[in-house]
Amino acid sequence: MGFLTDLAKTYENPDYLSDDADRYIRKNIPDIPVLICEDNSICCIPWEDEVDSMCFAGMSGQGKTLLAQRVGEHIFHHWGDKLGMFFDVSEETYRWADKMDCKEFNQENELHVNQEPCGLPMTFVYPNTNTLTIDEKIKSKINSYVRITLPFKEILQDLGFYLAGINPDFKLDRSEMYINNLKEPLSECENRIQIKETLEEELPGSDGKSFQAMRVKIFNAFDSLFNEEILDISHPEYPAYLKMGDFTANPLAVLMKANRVPALITSDLTNKKYQSAVISYYVNSIMKNKQKEFPNDRVWIMFDELWDLCKQDNEPASKAIGRVATRGRIKDVGLIYSTQFYDKIPNSVKGAKLNYLFSFQTSSERASKIASDFDLPKIMKERIINLKKFECIAMTRNKFRFYKNDQVWEDTKPVFGRILFPLSGHRKAGEKF
Repeated sequence: MGFLTDLAKTYENPDYLSDDADRYIRKNIPDIPVLICEDNSICCIPWEDEVDSMCFAGMSGQGKTLLAQRVGEHIFHHWGDKLGMFFDVSEETYRWADKMDCKEFNQENELHVNQEPCGLPMTFVYPNTNTLTIDEKIKSKINSYVRITLPFKEILQDLGFYLAGINPDFKLDRSEMYINNLKEPLSECENRIQIKETLEEELPGSDGKSFQAMRVKIFNAFDSLFNEEILDISHPEYPAYLKMGDFTANPLAVLMKANRVPALITSDLTNKKYQSAVISYYVNSIMKNKQKEFPNDRVWIMFDELWDLCKQDNEPASKAIGRVATRGRIKDVGLIYSTQFYDKIPNSVKGAKLNYLFSFQTSSERASKIASDFDLPKIMKERIINLKKFECIAMTRNKFRFYKNDQVWEDTKPVFGRILFPLSGHRKAGEKF
């Protein structure tokens, strides 16, 4: 060992395909090794100028999040791209800042690709709500975290959208017209009291006789927003923006700009009706501001258990992530997600732009959907159903690159193999942190 020791410390960790200098040729490659194939070749996701859309699908505990994690960390370390986890509902990322401590995994990586364990520079990001608490034990174990809010001035531009997220049965209807006329004076307000005073003075019906139903509806709408405590105007101590030198943007963008890997911890949002709206804000912000904020960088956004967030095509998050899937390549924004429910992911998210699918053991129904989407023969579907733990069948609409000794070749066919493991720590299901 020793090839990577110094490089790992600087988070510039290349991949070497060798385990013994006397037996193999050492290669410094630009690609991401993902599988050990049946012929002992290394299957890789090739480096290309354009970003991709990748899905890791299968039952819990089979290895899909391990492989997704490995790909993400190599995108950051090896390709030098920006990376953010935008939906961590299970708090999987808490161990990513640590080096992998599983002896079996480390031995596999050392044997096949001569890589040493290496953590990621994580910052954990908590969207504020009226129920959020961050356990003191968690605080003592993570060395970088921030509690954030949504910017009122930006939310105001589409108030009805966020109010519908808080209460899907609530609609401003015609009342929204009056809010639109007040956006400028409301945007100047600095606290809840000033907003109430502005509404009292500027809304029709201040005489107490006309437009009373409309006034009640609008006041209730703002109360709903404020009571959830998700806005910076309610909690200025929790930032809606961060600043680094002259660069000011939403916290996830600034952290990525600073070469951190932000992880949006969304466990507290699970039962919130506006979860989809909150996530969509950050996804849309990256897409909208990509050329201004990251003109020379590629950006990748990750989602764990995507179906928990995208259950219908018309949900805000589904629409936002769907735009990444269909137009992200143009903007250099890549998409990575894992799911147990491949067959239920909305077509607007999955669609024809899915470049790579890594399938682990799954049900017959979901294997049928995978086989249909990627034109797999029946025998391959049966193989997916019967995969063992850490075994995977990888499919692509692009290509894979393979390495074996001094041979290098490319192929587009589905490939079976055993996964290579992440270099950073991984939190097991049910493991206390």
